[in-house]
Amino acid sequence: MGNSSGIRRKSRSVLSKKVRDKGKIPLSRLLTKYDEGEKVVITIDSGIHKAMPHKRFQGKVATVVGQRGKAYILEIPQRKTVKTIITTAYHITKHQDA
Repeated sequence: MGNSSGIRRKSRSVLSKKVRDKGKIPLSRLLTKYDEGEKVVITIDSGIHKAMPHKRFQGKVATVVGQRGKAYILEIPQRKTVKTIITTAYHITKHQDA
C-alpha cells in the first residue's frame, strides 16, 4: 500500500488551529474590504473549506488584482511566473507594512 497523495497530506501543523482560535470567525474579518493593488497575507482558516487555497500558499504575501463576486483575485509572484488565486475574505488578512 503506497503513501496517500491527497491535496491535504502533510498539512497537520499547517492547517491546525490553536485552542483559543477555534469557533466562530469575527465579523470584522469578513467585513474588511480590500482595494485593488493592496497587499494581503494568505492565512488559511481550516474551519472554512469553501475557496480554501492550497497549503503551499499559507503565509504568502499577495496583491489584490480584482474581485469576483464575494471572492478576491490575488496574484502571487513565483520565480518566473505569477500565480493567480481566487479566495474569499475568510482566508486573507491585511499585510502590515514594516
